[in-house]
Amino acid sequence: MIINEKRLNKIGIDRIVLNNFKIINFESLEKQYIKNKDESIEKLEIKTDLFELIYSLKKSGAEELYTTASLEFNPNRIRDGNNIYNSSVDEFQIQLDRIVQMLLNNGVWLDLTTATVKEIELNTTFKKSFEKFHEVLLLVGRANFKNALGMYSFNEVDVPSAIKYDRILYLNHSLGDKRDVKEKVIKFYDKTFELKRAWKIELDDELMRVEVLCGRDYYRRTMSKYSLTNSIYDLKDSILEDIFKKSLENELVVKAAKYMEKVKSNLVYDFFNFKRNEKVKREERKKLESLGKEVPDHLKETRGVLEYLDKESWIFDYSFLQELVLKEVDSKHKGIYLKQIENKYKHKKNKEVYEKLLEHVFLR
Repeated sequence: MIINEKRLNKIGIDRIVLNNFKIINFESLEKQYIKNKDESIEKLEIKTDLFELIYSLKKSGAEELYTTASLEFNPNRIRDGNNIYNSSVDEFQIQLDRIVQMLLNNGVWLDLTTATVKEIELNTTFKKSFEKFHEVLLLVGRANFKNALGMYSFNEVDVPSAIKYDRILYLNHSLGDKRDVKEKVIKFYDKTFELKRAWKIELDDELMRVEVLCGRDYYRRTMSKYSLTNSIYDLKDSILEDIFKKSLENELVVKAAKYMEKVKSNLVYDFFNFKRNEKVKREERKKLESLGKEVPDHLKETRGVLEYLDKESWIFDYSFLQELVLKEVDSKHKGIYLKQIENKYKHKKNKEVYEKLLEHVFLR
């Protein structure tokens, strides 16, 4: 399938769940009846490939206690037959009107006057390989480790390092009830893989998606900051774009930048720790040699502090090594180290990759 790039790199609506609407002719419709002691529930459930409608009325005798309503759909799927591209507010409204008409054609009369947004997924999709951002997303996940969850698939290979392939990084994800999300969930994922697995769609290009699911309480609270409500009539493209960007600011920018500084400080610590250990080993070797004793393997010299850092620490970006050398190494050895970095570690350009991710996410 060929991708229309002009429809990518936009922030828009994906899946949405509405509530607080009414079915005008609910009493006359065929529905389920569920009895429980002194209470009863009348329930209407309509599931199609395009939407899911659940509407129920709880009663105590003849008294109506409360009504629950839920309409879940993806406007992009109705419009395009898939969810590769997202929707503007106007496009969402067109597809909602189609659902209302479909239901009306089947004898169900919806009244959306009081309808509100219970959940809304906002996303942006861009033409990049998910694998390209592997190490950057490791850093983002580590920076938010208390609330991060990763998922991966397996490859048909026999080399351990290549068996698994990262596909998704969730932040603030709960393994609990997925049908009643209250706060926000951030998701970075391989859209190409998801389309192939879930939709059987083969793309000519690789796509990556960044998504923010605004749960019930989070969305209502956030909209109030703009002096707006969670009514479907308060949906505005500019506001949704701003919500999307601000929802990612803390996890993707603030915490990630803070953890980058920790990576740098860890490199400095590990660098000098290596040097200290080698000094101790050297002194121990001298003592043993002066006594004519054999030097055990664990006291033998380990060469290559940069190689050690590459294996035992996290370089992340070659510039972190350059910064370390320029600040911490004496002038006699500085040039040697800088040359090694240029020759062996210049390919580690994750700061540049991170900046590219920010450009795509924040539409810079």
